[in-house]
Amino acid sequence: MGIDYEGMKKALEEFPETPAGKAYFKNMAIKHEIKLGRYKKFEKYLETHDFDELMYKLILEHGEEWREKCWHNGYEVHPNNKLAFIIDYVVNNFEPVKVPQLENDFHNHIWFFKGYYFQMTWGQGVLTDIYNKEDLRHLLQV
Repeated sequence: MGIDYEGMKKALEEFPETPAGKAYFKNMAIKHEIKLGRYKKFEKYLETHDFDELMYKLILEHGEEWREKCWHNGYEVHPNNKLAFIIDYVVNNFEPVKVPQLENDFHNHIWFFKGYYFQMTWGQGVLTDIYNKEDLRHLLQV
């Protein structure tokens, strides 16, 4: 029995006009608006708070205890929700930059934000490295 590619194509093309498709895209739009609102709140927060202080607090939160907790629960080491939000903010609001000293053989992008380089490298998963701009000191890998 063969795969009905034409039927699949037709179903995909019609999906946006179905009730399920409309509900899905409405939900996605709501989530996007919420994300934009959170970005605005974060920008307001940065007007009165020190980003370096926030970053070093997050780096400390991702120490050996965090790594052990991730592994113990059967997960690869990953950013907690706060750091994931900052990474998401940077990736979605800034263009990648070229930093020859940080380039590697894997597909990667680097973003600069407030004195830090955020590098995402893709392979069988994704690694996020954070570097200090001043001396390119490696601060964290999640």
